[in-house]
Amino acid sequence: MALSWLLSTRVLLLVSSLWLADGMNKQDGNKMTINELYGGHILSPGYPDPYADDTSFFWNITMPESFHVQLYFSDFDLESSYLCEYDYVKVMEGDKLVGLFCGTEDTDTEKVPGDRVIESVGSQLSLEFKSDFSNVDRHRGFTAHYRVVDRDECAVENGGCHHFCHNYISGYYCSCRAGYWIMKDRETCKFGCSRQVLTALSGTITTPEYPRLYPKVLDCDWKIQVEPGYVVTLQFDDDFDVEQHPEVSCPYDNLKIQAGDEKYGPYCGKTAPPTITSTDHKMHVFFHSDDSGENKGFRATYFTTARPCEALSAPVWGTMEGSNFTYSQRVSFTCGEGYYLDGPDHRVCQADGTWSGVQPTCQLVNCGPLPNISNGAIEVDGNFSYSDIAIYRCDDFYEMVGEGTRFCEANGKWSETEPSCKPICGESSFPSRDRIVGGGPSKQGAWPWQALVIHQGAPRIRKPFCGGALVDKRWILTAAHCVGENDVLPTGYLNVSLGLHNRKEPDNNVVYLEVGRIIRHPDWNKDNFDSDVALLELREEVNLTDYIRPVCLQRTARERSGQDVQEGRAGVVTGWGRTSNLFGSEPGILQEVEVPVVDQEECVSAYKEDYPVTGNMMCAGLRVGGKDSCDGDSGGPLQFQDPDTSRFYVAGVVSWGQPGECGRARKYGVYARVENFVQWIKDTIAEE
Repeated sequence: MALSWLLSTRVLLLVSSLWLADGMNKQDGNKMTINELYGGHILSPGYPDPYADDTSFFWNITMPESFHVQLYFSDFDLESSYLCEYDYVKVMEGDKLVGLFCGTEDTDTEKVPGDRVIESVGSQLSLEFKSDFSNVDRHRGFTAHYRVVDRDECAVENGGCHHFCHNYISGYYCSCRAGYWIMKDRETCKFGCSRQVLTALSGTITTPEYPRLYPKVLDCDWKIQVEPGYVVTLQFDDDFDVEQHPEVSCPYDNLKIQAGDEKYGPYCGKTAPPTITSTDHKMHVFFHSDDSGENKGFRATYFTTARPCEALSAPVWGTMEGSNFTYSQRVSFTCGEGYYLDGPDHRVCQADGTWSGVQPTCQLVNCGPLPNISNGAIEVDGNFSYSDIAIYRCDDFYEMVGEGTRFCEANGKWSETEPSCKPICGESSFPSRDRIVGGGPSKQGAWPWQALVIHQGAPRIRKPFCGGALVDKRWILTAAHCVGENDVLPTGYLNVSLGLHNRKEPDNNVVYLEVGRIIRHPDWNKDNFDSDVALLELREEVNLTDYIRPVCLQRTARERSGQDVQEGRAGVVTGWGRTSNLFGSEPGILQEVEVPVVDQEECVSAYKEDYPVTGNMMCAGLRVGGKDSCDGDSGGPLQFQDPDTSRFYVAGVVSWGQPGECGRARKYGVYARVENFVQWIKDTIAEE
């Protein structure tokens, strides 16, 4: 760009000079100044006619300084005389005589121009013509031609240029070899070795043109600046040659180095400097040469090494991956099974020689305390840490659902899912005799799920009480007709007794509970007693004792194995209902009677003329009669013992029979078939 600007400027000056010079010839008497840049001719006065006597004429040819003037004669005819004392043509450049001409041919005493081309050293030539008093032979004079030629400034001492000289019309310019730049004087070339920044992790530094002689007038500086976290080492070749002084330390050419806060040098002579390592990621190298001397200089190699960080070790109970503790290197940490990493999982060696983060530790995994379990307790061997064991135990009358043992695992979570304690159903602390013969008073506590549903002055209620069965800590299963044949009774009209044996003389085992909600089966039909089941939700959970325990629900057909209720299978009905068809025959002590299941077709046939028997009903009793439930037993359970588990489950709810004819032949007791309502019972309880 600079060179282009220079050429454009000089061409502009040239054109301006040509324009100013051209066409400005001036004549003043017998003197003429000639500026016609493109050349021209000069004629002696009167040419081609003979020149006049006693004539004098002067031509001054002046051109711009960057041009030379060339002059030659195409015709020359003057009077001859000794040393041109008569007529002559004199060519001058300033005060200097360039040539004196006369005659028609060269002799010992006179000269003619002939074919000679006269060229000015500068930009000006003058021509003077003079004749004396006589031109007897009638000489015609001369024709001279002049032209302008560009001066080649580069022809003399390379134009003063340090490296290259380039001539052009009306001027010249200097240029430098690659790697050099021209100085302000436009002639001197200086090597461009200042402000060099080296960022590669390794490289070389040499004086310009090494191993040839380095240039004069140098001021080189190399700044090595690599990534932080590395240190720089500079090492010189043995072939070191920098101009020196025998007495003064490196006054001419010298090498200096700055590495961090440390300065080294100056160095010169033929002994290479020592290997130098910086304290950080930067190093600055300076080299100076003056305008004299002939030396090769030097070659140096630099390389980098990563800054080290202090050694690390694996945490106790853990491992570490990575053993290179230098800048940008990473180490990773892991803990053994049952331990977790407290702190970062990796650290990186930083540029300042320190590690990122903090040193982690391995801590024993802690699963945290377990929540209390309802109706049970937890025993933990340890502090809830890895491999500790939690043992669940249920209270009396409850059994475990799920795994009773859990382990604190390596992931910080307890194994399995939390178990629960549910009431043990269908078991009695005071079981009845193995087989009930006939019927009669029960053994106290034999049927701990038996409930007495008491009607507290309910309007138009035909029964003062009904039976029921505890099927959950808060739920009583009874008959739908016990809670109101039309509208459901208000809850305040019903109370429930549990743990009762002698209803006329209750003891301390009895609890009296309020009913909070009454739920009758939505398909209850008061006309035919279909779907005669209901649930009573107690206001509070009942505490289980030896005398208060729930009965099992019959499993669904898909779940059952030994719980099929088939013809002839004997079940037990319990309650405080009449023991005969006479009013006032209600016993004080809970009664029990064993009745067999009747074939369903027989059951339907027995009542076909009076009442319909639906698929939600079942019959139990003897064909000959004598064993039956009666008034006051409604809502009580018909229970069977599971041969697989020996637990009792409720399969029927006392529903209806032949009015006033309890125990009559072929007039069996009719029970709500519980297996058809098990899912409804479970769903209702689950909605609590």
